[in-house]
Amino acid sequence: MSGAGGPAGGEVKVLIATAERDLAGLLNAQFHEMSGIEVVGVEVSTGDVVGAAASVPGLDVVLLHQRLGPLPALDLIRELGVRHPHLPVVLIAEEATAETFGAAMAAGARGVISTEPTLSELHTRVESAAEWGRTMRRHFDSSYQNPLPGRVGTLLAVAGAKGGTGATTIAVHLAVAASAAGRTVCLVDMDLQKGDVAGYLDVVHRRSIIDLVAAADDLDGTTLGEALFVHRLGPHLLPAPAEGERAEDVPARAARQILAALRTRYAVVIVDCGAHISEPNAMAVELADRVIVAATPDLPALRGAKRLVRLWARLRIRKEEDVAVVLNRHDRRNEIQPDLAGRIVGTGLLGTTVPAAYRALEDASNTGSPTAVKSSDFRKAISGIVRETGLLDERGEPQGEAPPADRDRGAAAVDFAATVPLIGLLLLLCWQALLTGLTSMYAGHAANEAARAVAVVGYDTPQARREVRRRAVARVAGPWGGEDVMHVRVENGFAKVTIDVPAVLPGWRSTFGLTTRAKIVSEGAGSGG
Repeated sequence: MSGAGGPAGGEVKVLIATAERDLAGLLNAQFHEMSGIEVVGVEVSTGDVVGAAASVPGLDVVLLHQRLGPLPALDLIRELGVRHPHLPVVLIAEEATAETFGAAMAAGARGVISTEPTLSELHTRVESAAEWGRTMRRHFDSSYQNPLPGRVGTLLAVAGAKGGTGATTIAVHLAVAASAAGRTVCLVDMDLQKGDVAGYLDVVHRRSIIDLVAAADDLDGTTLGEALFVHRLGPHLLPAPAEGERAEDVPARAARQILAALRTRYAVVIVDCGAHISEPNAMAVELADRVIVAATPDLPALRGAKRLVRLWARLRIRKEEDVAVVLNRHDRRNEIQPDLAGRIVGTGLLGTTVPAAYRALEDASNTGSPTAVKSSDFRKAISGIVRETGLLDERGEPQGEAPPADRDRGAAAVDFAATVPLIGLLLLLCWQALLTGLTSMYAGHAANEAARAVAVVGYDTPQARREVRRRAVARVAGPWGGEDVMHVRVENGFAKVTIDVPAVLPGWRSTFGLTTRAKIVSEGAGSGG
């Protein structure tokens, strides 16, 4: 390999990960003197490095400073190895001792350099790591221009802006919904002091996350299986300890290792972080692919969400723009609507809002049965959050089944198709009732006119009968005056008119008629009175 150029495949893209400006400046200056190497950025926290590794296209090497935080550097190397097995990491150590070198190699690093490397040392280490990374990509992916996707599940962290904003309810229902869609789901209760996810699912389980701490360095499927509870609705549950004081027994490093092990075995891992910050749930927030904060539409909750998001940013756990707020218990009558809530929080809001369904959730919470919720609006909101957070993708849909949204649209189409004939029948009945009313009215008018005509011209001769009918027909309109529709007769001093009721559908003949009569008052009787 030539010293003047990078490895085969083009310019080497390097990401520097250090919070020390002097070290970043030194490395930038040295790379500026080399050809074939491009520094694509400098990240100052472990969370930023994880995000950059996933978003920077064609990244070849990460130079990671040993003192970068808040996640220990060796743990970050392991995390990157799980997410991006083709991406080499070179550790920048304060002292490049044999012990440091061995620990770095055991974590998965591709080399170690000092904080003051020579130009030749830096060039050799970076190009060697880049060549290894590109070889790995060629081996696993023939079109290695695109990064090899990490074989890990989606990690979603759900936190509460403050106590009582519904974070646990949302986390539980998201887990049930994702499991119902065919994904393997693990629900982790990381609210270690007061977590009660088990209660929301009516679970009594003697194991908890505490049982995994001692074996965190060497977790396998058997160890995880003994601590997890398999719920009848599908999700696997890792409960919080029953005794809140035992929360201190879960260090951040063990939490990271447990979550990493779960991600390799489940398509979806949902972590309920509660409303209080601790090292373990802060680790979950940092490692998560998506983070949502549950807040209710009131100022205390929205301000709490704003403080929480900014606290994560100050501690370099999570950038503000990488957090979304979900508005819970939303109602059109609320004083604070989503647009105002977004301005108060100062960060992005999910497009889906969760309706205020107190009564619908009461039975589910008391019985520990999420499926007891009968509110269709609430279920639609959970489905919307599932889609927005990416818990279901093309790999997450069960084979041979339509996505939930398509199934909902299909069911709506079937319901609509079944309703159309009923609506049409109702309209026909209304129109037939209108025709019957008009027939009754015209029959009354015609009978009155026929009675007056009989009093004037009589009804004894054919000419008189024709005149009576003519005058009666003149009082009606449309099809009601036809020869075969309207019938006039005189009986017992009354003029009687019968009109057949028109049928609402063309071509149908009426099967009944309406008869109205009017008393015939002779001219002589009228003048005598």
